[in-house]
Amino acid sequence: MLPNTVQQLAILLALVLPGIFYQAVADRLRGPRASEQEPQNRALRAIAISGLLDAVYAVVAGPWPARLLSEGDGGPLAGVLRHPRQAGFVVLLLVVAVPSGLAWAAAVVGRRRERARYEPTPTAWDFLFADREPCFVRIRLKGGLWVGGWLGSRSAVSAFPQQQDIYLESQWRLSGDGTFLGRVAGTAGVYIKGSEVEVLELLAPPGPERAPAPVPVPETRREQGDGSGTGRAQR
Repeated sequence: MLPNTVQQLAILLALVLPGIFYQAVADRLRGPRASEQEPQNRALRAIAISGLLDAVYAVVAGPWPARLLSEGDGGPLAGVLRHPRQAGFVVLLLVVAVPSGLAWAAAVVGRRRERARYEPTPTAWDFLFADREPCFVRIRLKGGLWVGGWLGSRSAVSAFPQQQDIYLESQWRLSGDGTFLGRVAGTAGVYIKGSEVEVLELLAPPGPERAPAPVPVPETRREQGDGSGTGRAQR
């Protein structure tokens, strides 16, 4: 049911807005709770928080906010028209500042009690590529094939809530074990869907778009013996 008068609208805002600001700040600091994902649960929680805050305001401030709203003749909210600055200050204090401050204090106390820390970045995919410098990317697909390339200024990576995918501006050939072999001739980039990725690695470049050098494997040399394959290893 929609409000029909200005007074009804003001009452509705007073019953909802403080809780909405509290939930918005709390979600930003500690992340949304599983029980609050449903819209009706969030609405009921916002109304409950707003009602609690309004009751506290009435006890602490007494009749002053009510007089400010309905001071003198002129109907509901007449005081707002007579004292717009005071009314705006009261709204900012009681509707925005106090609920936001309480949500921040609750988040600080919760962080001290909990071992795990909430990271506001929505997914590890977004965290991995946030403010990422140009680098090489090596990807093993679910079928076992290695795909790699250069992640530079002309590349693109999806962000939440879009489906995960990545475009590398140049593709490189990789061996069966994921070693970079060289840039693909005539490459114009490569696109990989996130749903096909099994392992993704980021490699810092040793130089401007130079493939990472393969790690040399030390070999054991043997002294020439009598042809029987035996001998003493040299260091």
